[in-house]
Amino acid sequence: MKRLFSLILVVVLIFTLFPKMQIKGASYVPMGTFEFKGGSNTFKIDSFEKKIDVAPVLKGDTLFVPIRTVIEELGGTISYNPRDKSIPITLNDIKVTLWLNKSEAVLNGKSVNIEMPILKNGRTLVSQKDIVNLFGGSLNSNSIEIPKQLIVAYDTTGRKIIVPKKINKIVSLYPMATLLLFPLNMQDKISAMPSAKVLNMDNFSKVFPKAKNVPNGGDYRNPNVETILSFKPDLVITNATTPINKLVEAGIPVALLDVESVSGILKSTQFLGTILGKDADAKKVLVYINSKLQYIESKTKYLQNKKKVYFALGKLTQTAGSTLIQNEIIARSGGISVTSTLKGGKVDVSVEQILNYNPDYIILAPYCSDTVQSVLSNSVLQNVNAVRNKKVFVMPQFIGSYDLPELESVLGIMWLSNVLYPNEVNFNLRNESKEFYDKIFNYNLTDEDLKYIFGS
Repeated sequence: MKRLFSLILVVVLIFTLFPKMQIKGASYVPMGTFEFKGGSNTFKIDSFEKKIDVAPVLKGDTLFVPIRTVIEELGGTISYNPRDKSIPITLNDIKVTLWLNKSEAVLNGKSVNIEMPILKNGRTLVSQKDIVNLFGGSLNSNSIEIPKQLIVAYDTTGRKIIVPKKINKIVSLYPMATLLLFPLNMQDKISAMPSAKVLNMDNFSKVFPKAKNVPNGGDYRNPNVETILSFKPDLVITNATTPINKLVEAGIPVALLDVESVSGILKSTQFLGTILGKDADAKKVLVYINSKLQYIESKTKYLQNKKKVYFALGKLTQTAGSTLIQNEIIARSGGISVTSTLKGGKVDVSVEQILNYNPDYIILAPYCSDTVQSVLSNSVLQNVNAVRNKKVFVMPQFIGSYDLPELESVLGIMWLSNVLYPNEVNFNLRNESKEFYDKIFNYNLTDEDLKYIFGS
């Protein structure tokens, strides 16, 4: 028994002392791919072209490149000590010291031989071969690949994740997650995204002209490890319900985003802003959106006779249960969702139940098979307040329907609050929409777009 206890204690100590031991099979490592050319003041990192103040030097067959540029693009740290002309560098668990006037370096405490660095215009250039030997990776005919600096983060579900400090390649498995990259101006970092039947791809392509050239990375319901690895991602973003065990086992950095509510959308925006180095952009978006939501709340919170709303999804008799965002859209608009207590997501109800709800307003999703006219002319529904008072409307849409769990749902809330309380809420929705798409998607709505959204 004592021997068993001692064995258990040893195992516990091992996991305590080495909490970051790699999971078996977790072989994937996010890499930075550099393309330098001798004499050129531009280079590429992960296919993105950037400028450098000192051009690389080709000495024989060996290319010397600015070491500070490489390390900083990878997310590592580099400094200079003028007293002994040393250059301390840290990248993950690798610590290297270089000297301007020495053909040796210290790698994790051990001396190694390198080609003498070149000093050019105050910049230290190191051979690509030595950079690869010191920090790992590979030297190819026209590029080098080096592992990126990794950091710890926590996604919106509270999961601990290990991601690169500098993220250039993002694979999205969920359309609503893809859209969150736009207010952060990170859409050019999308390496792959899913096909999205729920989005209007013509309008999406107006906002994101490169959309049709972005490859399909697969679907959040059944992600394929091999497909995702082919894009060499720094980060995968997806819905919180995605089965990710195989991705995690392969070592792929995956962030789960809880975007099934307005509060979750805002939280996910803030999270992405943090790990993508776009805190300022995220803050601007959150301040803007919260100002709209707070205005609506200030106008509707203390109303005595709040409007009862029924939301129809794919058909009149299909509605939103308690887990769907449509209930929150109604609530944030100052209304009362008559189906908010129904359990589940999409719920089928009978016409008799709609009669019993007797909503003041019926809102049809734009993807609903029933129309305003078919509802108003339904003989069974003539005693329903919404039908009798002709308060049946279709939710607007542009990239997606304004009732979907993405940023446009904020416009859905603004629109619905205007519909329910036109005397209390005074949005000029055409002007508000122009401002929204400019701030969120950096896109200027045309008159044709506005006609698509609101009709003539």
